[in-house]
Amino acid sequence: VGIAAGWAHSLALRQDGRVVAWGYNVYGQTDVPPGLSDVVQVAAGAWYSVALKNDGTVVAWGDNRTGQTAVPAGLTDVVAISARGAATLALRRDGSLVAWGGNSRGQTNVPPGLTNAVAVAAGNLFELALRSDGTVIAWGDNIYGQGDFAAGLINVTAIAAGGAHGL
Repeated sequence: VGIAAGWAHSLALRQDGRVVAWGYNVYGQTDVPPGLSDVVQVAAGAWYSVALKNDGTVVAWGDNRTGQTAVPAGLTDVVAISARGAATLALRRDGSLVAWGGNSRGQTNVPPGLTNAVAVAAGNLFELALRSDGTVIAWGDNIYGQGDFAAGLINVTAIAAGGAHGL
């Protein structure tokens, strides 16, 4: 019911809430934690994996050189996750965001006052959030213009992020 692809590994979310992982496993990114169940979404960073559980908690495993699997203590009420590169975003039920992991370009520095998010997308060194009013916010690296939106961009209903571009 869900898939995610990291740098050289893949994740599949089965209908029964279990995760299957395969591919390159140098950092343990395909070693799904024993007993992991009730998963509703998966995401994959470059060398790590993330799962959102039905109870709104997050589990991460694999490479942790920049803290990308160190899920913040007490993180609850998560409704969506996104990962890429070495940073992870969690969207909470109240529309707030929590980010952790690699921060070489400010990608985990959620902009102050960012509220009412309804979707998140992690790029390689940048992040995107869609707000309930249809506007998009970007932060982190902008060397390729991934945060330079077209003038008048409004009424957006979905977002996605590639390695160095946003949609």
